[in-house]
Amino acid sequence: MKEGRKRAALYLRQSLDRQEQIDAQRKRCLALADGRGWEVVEVFEDNEVRASTQRGDGTAWQAMLAGIGRDFDVVVAYNLDRLLRSTKDLNLLIDLGAEVVTAEGEIDLTTADGEFRATMLAGIARFETRRARERQVNHKRARAERGLWHGGSAPYGYSLRDGKLAPSEAEVARIAEASKRLLDDHEPMHSIVTDWNNRGVRTRSGKHWRQANLRSILLNRSMLGETKAGVVGWDPIIDVRTFDRLTALLSDPSRKIVHSPGVKGGKHSMGGGLSVCAKCGKPLVTNTKTNANGPTLGCLARVHGPDARNHPRVKRAVTRNGEKVVVEQDTGRVTIGHDRLERYVFDVVTEALSQSDRWQTRMGESDPADDAKIDGLEAERAVLRDEKDRVKRAFIAGIIATEREALAEFERIDAALDAIEGQINGLLGRPVIANALADEVDWQTWTPGRRRAFLKLVLDAVIVDSWPAGMPRTRPRFCNESAEDYAVARDASMNAATARRVRIVTKWGQVL
Repeated sequence: MKEGRKRAALYLRQSLDRQEQIDAQRKRCLALADGRGWEVVEVFEDNEVRASTQRGDGTAWQAMLAGIGRDFDVVVAYNLDRLLRSTKDLNLLIDLGAEVVTAEGEIDLTTADGEFRATMLAGIARFETRRARERQVNHKRARAERGLWHGGSAPYGYSLRDGKLAPSEAEVARIAEASKRLLDDHEPMHSIVTDWNNRGVRTRSGKHWRQANLRSILLNRSMLGETKAGVVGWDPIIDVRTFDRLTALLSDPSRKIVHSPGVKGGKHSMGGGLSVCAKCGKPLVTNTKTNANGPTLGCLARVHGPDARNHPRVKRAVTRNGEKVVVEQDTGRVTIGHDRLERYVFDVVTEALSQSDRWQTRMGESDPADDAKIDGLEAERAVLRDEKDRVKRAFIAGIIATEREALAEFERIDAALDAIEGQINGLLGRPVIANALADEVDWQTWTPGRRRAFLKLVLDAVIVDSWPAGMPRTRPRFCNESAEDYAVARDASMNAATARRVRIVTKWGQVL
């Protein structure tokens, strides 16, 4: 490559999958780069991606942003609309110092004039996007007010025929079955969902049932034939009396608010998808039940659904209420004590890092100011979690009148928690590694969020298998053995079992 020759990257995007559009963009951009004497070193292509929506991880847009100024010098696009449609994305390019050239006119974001012109164009594009969205919303509202289906997927219990909603026989039967079991048989919803999953009944998308799925279906007023505007526009599939009974039952504030199993994973460092089952590869979920040694992690059937391939069901004799009964149970469902697993993983990982030259070098690059920022963010997170608990208690006590209001508060708080988590993860880089390897620092004094963030910096997964075959689960106490010696020996036995059943996979592919 000649000295001074610019390296160019092409960014191609289209909202709909039409190959001729992408090909036309590529041809114009290549011609522009060739005419300027630039070397095209990379092509980023987002197919069926709208610029008006968030282009997150895994998109060509994010990959392009990561390479600006490092892998290439200039970004070439067909026009500004293909590159962005919001001032937010424009400001991001400006902050990165990107040089942008379009086939419909060069825009230099490094100058005040170029930035002003691009801002005006992005503002116009944003206006057009908002106006189109408002037209769509108004159109749907008008259809609903006329008793017509507003568009999109048909609600559960119906199918679309010639643009109109018609009852779906199989789904109507499923709704009727659930209604009867809930209202007449007084059966818990969890029992219904578990039964359907064990029978192989699937949701419309082919997934296993969860209580939240069924609940949202049974509270949907479209079953009464009503639009969102309250206008009757199609045949009802449930009578008003039954719907009112279901609404009263499922909206009763005295019913305990139960989040999906595993939400407590945020309070435990080994949860949240870091630890996985060796049999099926699915995340281990923080169990609501704890054993004598603290919380546990498990591959829960009620969360992941039946899995005949990896967890085949077998008949077993068990004792219930003093009587022997035969039941069907899954096999290979992994369960492990959280705290013991956490201690083992931290011991192994910190030892491996302390012996690694690459991490010893990175230790010297830490910024002590980051620790103060992290402490402040974690204090904010604790306040938000307390606020979430207060909202929950207020809803149960009836201070918050409707579930919709409570859910809105939960969503607001969860969004704030996610934002704080992202900031913490951005800071928990080299400083955390340096602290973990420092002799005077005890990782057990860290919060669970900091522990998990550290582990996610260096680990891909912690794979947990079943209890080792042939290894006793308990260690008897020998005669004349002191309580202290017995505790040490029992702990060593449990650690040996943990070492045999746990594999730790690092970011660089090493298995510890």
